[in-house]
Amino acid sequence: SLALRLKTVHIPPYKHRGESALLQCQYELKGQQSHNGHHSYHSPNQQQRGRPWNDSAGGYRHHVYHDHDYYSDSDSGGDERLYSIQWYKDNEEFYRYVPSASQPIKSYKIEGIRVDPNHSDGTKVMLKSLTLKSSGVYRCEISAEAPNFDSVQGEGRMDVIYLPRDGPHINGSEKKSYHIGETMDLNCTSGRSYPASTLQWYLNDDLVLDPRYIVHYPRMVNQHGLLTSFLGLSMVVQPHHYIDGSMKLKCVANLSPVLWRNGQ
Repeated sequence: SLALRLKTVHIPPYKHRGESALLQCQYELKGQQSHNGHHSYHSPNQQQRGRPWNDSAGGYRHHVYHDHDYYSDSDSGGDERLYSIQWYKDNEEFYRYVPSASQPIKSYKIEGIRVDPNHSDGTKVMLKSLTLKSSGVYRCEISAEAPNFDSVQGEGRMDVIYLPRDGPHINGSEKKSYHIGETMDLNCTSGRSYPASTLQWYLNDDLVLDPRYIVHYPRMVNQHGLLTSFLGLSMVVQPHHYIDGSMKLKCVANLSPVLWRNGQ
């Protein structure tokens, strides 16, 4: 007997808050070798090459597509049939597809999960109105019926991000000039984001790495879990800080996986 096989699992690694996310789990379900040497293929991602089986009510209960190059002999008794497809977020089930059930699709309430049933079926699940709590590890588990009861699974992580609407801003920079020997005290504040922005100071386009000059502050948690970052710069102005009579300071906010913007 040829086993149930997982072909691909696609979980988008990053999505913006408020967007929708399409989770896909493509599998191949094969029956036993039949008498004339061909195999029966149940392959839900071959819609373009076959016709979907549907029940008398016209609804696609079992999203199985038959490849034209093969045939399916339902009387052979050797076909492996799909029992269920289950989706989990952080090991908690939120979606189940059972083609033999009177209502094949069932979704469960989990914080951060809103399933769009009109765009979900046996190979994909559409999540809508993502929130920061939608971040997590998503896993699909496919199970076959008797006699083999095969089971395969695949997973991936999705993080929901929120880009800053503004910033970063430099505070304390009202003073436009400094004399040699003066202490320069500045603060950089990021815009609200998730995850938190990482701030860095640049002096004349060189990253400030000396920990004696960097002042760290705790992040602030805002409404809806958005985070604000702060980073101070405190240093005594030296002659080499001036190039042709001017000194350039810049604060850069880095939000993985994208470099956001800078204030100067």
